[in-house]
Amino acid sequence: MAIHNYSRQLTPFIGRETEIETLATLLQDPASRLLTLIGPGGIGKTRLAVEVARQLDFVDGIYFVPLQSLNSGDNLLSAIADALQIRLNDTVDPLHLYQYFRERQMLFILDNFEHLLKQIEVVTDILNAT
Repeated sequence: MAIHNYSRQLTPFIGRETEIETLATLLQDPASRLLTLIGPGGIGKTRLAVEVARQLDFVDGIYFVPLQSLNSGDNLLSAIADALQIRLNDTVDPLHLYQYFRERQMLFILDNFEHLLKQIEVVTDILNAT
């Protein structure tokens, strides 16, 4: 499946079949609503997440949300809305966006979230709303 907001890789993905199968199984389980990949920088977490996502089918799409350029004070919800190509402004209540999520079956890949841990409430709010 195509991943919105993510460029196609120029090289093939080789190996890690066991991890791909395990992660795909977890992501297809409706009880599994949040999955975190952790490890040192450069070991392939992003590429693994993308390869797993490519094998899955979510009715309303799979969205890659790059977060490396956000500062700790930047708005995570705005970054997610941007990936969805939804325009947010000061008059948009986040609850409307949460309602949008509730009515859909989609997967978000939040890449480089580790420096935004203070904004975990946004992720929690999304999970609670859906």
